[in-house]
Amino acid sequence: MNPRIRRTLLATSAVVVAVAVSVQGASASTTSGLNYHENEAATAAGQNDTVAKQQNLGALGTGYGKTGTATVHGTLSPAPVAIAAGDEDNGSIPLATATGIGTGGRKAITATGQLGDGPHGVLGDKTGDFDFYKVTGVAGQTLTVSTDGSLASTNTVVAVYNAAGQLLASDDDGGFGLQGKLAYRLTAGGDYYVLVTGKSAVNDFPADPNNSASGPGDPDTGAYQVLIAAAPVDKDYYGVYLNKGDVLGGSLADSGKRLTVIQPNNSVAISTDLSATFSVPAVSPLPRGDVDFSYVAGKAGWYTVTVTDGFGAYDLNLVTSRPGTQTDPVGPQTFFLDFNGGEVDTAPLGGTGVSQLSGLSTFLPSWGLTAADESAVISKVVAVVKENVKTDLINKGLNPNVAVNLKNSRDDADTFGAANVSRVVVGGTPAESGLGTIGTSQSVDPGNFAHEETALVQLDLVSQPDGPYSFNSYLTPASNRVAFVGQALGNLVSREIGHLVGNFDTDPDNAVTDLMDADGNFPAFFGVGTDGIGGTADDKDVDFGKDAYSPATGLTGTQDTLNTAAWGLSKPC
Repeated sequence: MNPRIRRTLLATSAVVVAVAVSVQGASASTTSGLNYHENEAATAAGQNDTVAKQQNLGALGTGYGKTGTATVHGTLSPAPVAIAAGDEDNGSIPLATATGIGTGGRKAITATGQLGDGPHGVLGDKTGDFDFYKVTGVAGQTLTVSTDGSLASTNTVVAVYNAAGQLLASDDDGGFGLQGKLAYRLTAGGDYYVLVTGKSAVNDFPADPNNSASGPGDPDTGAYQVLIAAAPVDKDYYGVYLNKGDVLGGSLADSGKRLTVIQPNNSVAISTDLSATFSVPAVSPLPRGDVDFSYVAGKAGWYTVTVTDGFGAYDLNLVTSRPGTQTDPVGPQTFFLDFNGGEVDTAPLGGTGVSQLSGLSTFLPSWGLTAADESAVISKVVAVVKENVKTDLINKGLNPNVAVNLKNSRDDADTFGAANVSRVVVGGTPAESGLGTIGTSQSVDPGNFAHEETALVQLDLVSQPDGPYSFNSYLTPASNRVAFVGQALGNLVSREIGHLVGNFDTDPDNAVTDLMDADGNFPAFFGVGTDGIGGTADDKDVDFGKDAYSPATGLTGTQDTLNTAAWGLSKPC
């Protein structure tokens, strides 16, 4: 059920508010937007490191006289100095490479090296190659070690020793992919030793850190890049005023490994150290980068964007926009629910191309239903989807101008291909489509800038005789089969629409059940009540709401799925 978005299509153009302005601390042009420079000096930390001390970007926004794009040029101090990794043998504390940190006026360095060379590497005695680096620290400083800049194929391990050879901290895969990353707070001043080595099937560390020939052998080899810093941790906070419904996107270039958005009530809206916009459609104005985010503001107020987890200069690119449907003059978004199957191009979803998909009627007997039940099932699906993506958004959301049309293949002509019409196909199997998930959407589109997309809800797994995915696991003679099958299908369809209007997966394993829950607690997502039987009086109404992001997304924070959907379905103005 967790979508894997592989390809997107161009759709209607998005409008980003952009005018030329000139404000104190920022410059602007009609082509590049605002340019801000961090107020904090490049060699300092602590001046804009909290919400209370944030640097406000007052000219950025969607209000009258504001500009919708900005670049902030900042520095996470200290900026690292590149040094040589040192000659082999540097495989022990006595032979450690001097970094100059704490003694040479430096606070951070980067170095590139090779694991597996030297007298104890693959061409030596094969006990294992260790690279040690000497650092002189001060009590209260944070010693940061990261090999995030290494080749993806190199599996690194990092560690910190004190001068007596005691292992104080270590990490295997705390960084990106197979890279090591740690932060260790120094409780006393003095000399410390950073180890970089390859992952070993036997033991990651030398038996004696003072003897470079005391390794167990069989470590991973390859090129690496290490960053080492001993300094207060710098965090840069920037304030952005958002109107309710504003779509905010940000990306980082160069330094900085994490972006976080803090809401006006000081709670974390979203935090990420990876690209969260890989699945947005090409038409979206939101910026992309190795680290990026997208967020839809439910309420007006000052929001805080933080840049953390890095050293050196960075460019923070920010974009604010109104929702795509609000700025589209054609009309409100329409979703066409297609129960007929037939020829469907699954290529935009990552499938095999034009495929012949089985319709809903093919699967009815698997649930103990007949062709005579099809219309009643469709009616239930349509009713559930209408409640989830229209009625609830109007009655419970913060957007007073929700507008959405729902049509279906039983009652309406197929208008997919017309402006502002997206569709959800209910039918098909992986063998037919080339897609292995139950639900797949063409994009995850915060702000809903692409309005002619496709989503697919396949019916093979949910129609199996049993299993956690299957509706049959919750059907008994006591079940109203039409009601339960329609309810569960309606929730699946609503979830894919939720993706198309900007929602990411939410956590299925916590106490909150949300329509955006990913693979996990299927009985709760399908609405099965406490009796464990679907289609009975105690079935639950599953809705959009507020829930934590799914850990599988790599995002943390609380996602307001109700208002993200509500603002993504705004009435044109």
